[in-house]
Amino acid sequence: MQGRLYSPGPGRRPPLLAGRDDLIADWALQLNEVAADGRNAADDWLLVGPRGVGKTVLLATLAHQAEEAGFDLLSFQAVAHGEGLMASLTAQAIDRSEKEPLWDRLTGWLGGLEVGFAGMRAGIDLNHRERPARGEPRDARMLAKRLSEVAEAIRKKRRRGGILITLDEIQVADPRDLALLAAVLQQASVHHGTAPLLFAGCGLPHTFAALKAAGVTHPDRLFRVETLPVSLSPTDAKLALVAPAQQRGVHWEPAALDRALAFTHGYPAHLQLLAAEVWKQAPGPEQLTLADVEAAIPVVADRLETTTLEPRWDELSDREREYLAAVDLCGPEARTADVAEVLGRTQKQLSVVRAALIREGDLVAVRHGRIRFASPLFAQYVRAKYPQVDDELVPIERMRAKLPKELS
Repeated sequence: MQGRLYSPGPGRRPPLLAGRDDLIADWALQLNEVAADGRNAADDWLLVGPRGVGKTVLLATLAHQAEEAGFDLLSFQAVAHGEGLMASLTAQAIDRSEKEPLWDRLTGWLGGLEVGFAGMRAGIDLNHRERPARGEPRDARMLAKRLSEVAEAIRKKRRRGGILITLDEIQVADPRDLALLAAVLQQASVHHGTAPLLFAGCGLPHTFAALKAAGVTHPDRLFRVETLPVSLSPTDAKLALVAPAQQRGVHWEPAALDRALAFTHGYPAHLQLLAAEVWKQAPGPEQLTLADVEAAIPVVADRLETTTLEPRWDELSDREREYLAAVDLCGPEARTADVAEVLGRTQKQLSVVRAALIREGDLVAVRHGRIRFASPLFAQYVRAKYPQVDDELVPIERMRAKLPKELS
């Protein structure tokens, strides 16, 4: 087929953002309510889910909606142990002061402040740019006040909008900055209820653990949490493939769709990767066939093994490999008690291993005592790879012998 249609790769928006219509519609209503009634009507959103499900793309979509609705955007990307992210806020503020007179009038409220979000550190002194910034005042109440005043001024001038703060990769942010951010949002709600100030962020499933470790109490009360599933529903997964092709006058054979879903399990990142390869290889001109999908699958499987699966497997310790193999045996949604049983250890003995695999994004804690693979294809890879490894690991046959009867 000619040209590109599908969009594989981290952070790339697919041609159709399938399965997110309800969230996007809810967000549009939220923006309207906040513009009218301020934080009194605000739900600060937190999108959580494993890698590859489209968190960053959805967050960018929400941010674009906000800008279309008249909101100014302060957008941040957390980087583990990163420096200089606060310079991003400084640059954004300076850019706005140069293009928007409103921000130029308000720089006195921000001048000399040094604040932090997600590992960011820098002085903001927009009125007197050569004057050194004062020491960092981690005063959440004052920062909430000043941000709220700016948001109020934006709405007054435009008769709509306000300020939206977004933060990607929350789980790797500096804990002190997470604590400050949470406090700012809470202070804004308590003392500036009419200000049109709103937050949306995203992170891996253990984002809650990162927030709690930072001292944020009851993050479930502070945020509206939207968990993005590992897999799209069959209908949404098929729509993600079919709708873009139809716009080009091309249709998918039903058998081709079924095979694509069987291979990817509806996992959004792999769905886009496979669809892009099918599109690339298919002779066309008007249909994508089962043969096209079958031809693309080995290419995609080899690419994933080389670039993602094998490198991650090589990084794993023996105990981590054992744990993943046991989860696969007890899955697809495994009880942690069953995993411990087949490995012949206690859950307490395995807690560090389990926590590390969740933190790295290999596993997802579905609910208390239940875990599953974040990537369905990684489960298949572990299943195929584990029997080939050395004898120092718990043999797969021994694990099977200890499986509970209902899983045998």
